[in-house]
Amino acid sequence: MVLKRKIIIILVALFVIRGAYAEEPRKSAFYKELNYIGGYSYRDRWVARKEKAQTNSVGFEYFRKFSNDYGDFLTLDLQARLAYDYFDYYKDAWSVEIHNAYLEYKPWMGHNIRVGHFDPAYGMEPVVDTHGTLFQTLMVKDLGFKKDWAVGYRGSIGWFDCQVAGGLGSGMSIDRRDGSYLVTARIGSPQGKDLQGGLSLLYGQVLVPKQMRTLPRAKYENGTVRKKRIGLDGQYLLGPALFKGEWSIGDNKGTPVMGFLMEIDYTVPFCQKLELKVQNQFFANDLENGDTIDDNLGVGLSYKLTQNLSVRVAYFQDLHTEERDNDSQVFLQIYFFGL
Repeated sequence: MVLKRKIIIILVALFVIRGAYAEEPRKSAFYKELNYIGGYSYRDRWVARKEKAQTNSVGFEYFRKFSNDYGDFLTLDLQARLAYDYFDYYKDAWSVEIHNAYLEYKPWMGHNIRVGHFDPAYGMEPVVDTHGTLFQTLMVKDLGFKKDWAVGYRGSIGWFDCQVAGGLGSGMSIDRRDGSYLVTARIGSPQGKDLQGGLSLLYGQVLVPKQMRTLPRAKYENGTVRKKRIGLDGQYLLGPALFKGEWSIGDNKGTPVMGFLMEIDYTVPFCQKLELKVQNQFFANDLENGDTIDDNLGVGLSYKLTQNLSVRVAYFQDLHTEERDNDSQVFLQIYFFGL
């Protein structure tokens, strides 16, 4: 069975890579994606994911801009994966994951209204791309998911970039129960600068999914969780090194929680296809109880075989876990994303 799965994945990979050098249309593009992860855990032996945000999958992204005589006025983005999760029973292992699925209308320059499935306006996640990476932000630990079905605004107000969103608070599945909702807002410096920063707020009655999937519908923990957060995030590009930081504090149903992330991404100057990453991620589900702390250190390498195909290895070491059973994990990832 394992061999058969690997053969299927390799055949799909060959199909995906075959179209890697297709010419990109001017206003639209259809990208193909392959995400193959395998690893070894000291505690659990063979594993196939670091977090529930990452599973073995094949997928696509369709991106298109619509324009008239005055320029672009509408953007469509649809990003989906067919995923296989080794941690579920066979009948539940296959799933469809809808990631980006939104329309963004630009009524006038510098202002955009977005409807669909996209990043909540909180923390570092809206300004960095973690869709295909082993190293994630705090979003999954803060919310339990990375994207929500919502209506939002994105634009510039004076010197600042601003985002607000109001959504279902359900994650990948289109669902609303027990009065669930999620409101987020972020104000920050313009993107593209060497030094960036942002201040975020989050409030809602949030459903906590057990899986990151759209179809079949994800299962949830019982009831909603009232979550309140305030967060700071920042990035600083210094030569070949990118420094990232994120801090989030608030409460879940009155229980104080806090998390922080520190990361350094270093592109080797004499071999720019090679990138090194070091990350420390800390999250406490109850600041008054030290047993709820998850603290881990990650070190990784990423090498671009082609413009579209990367091979990544990473080592993660638990410094402290809720289970008090610290684990060591090593992962290999093959990732393709291109036309």
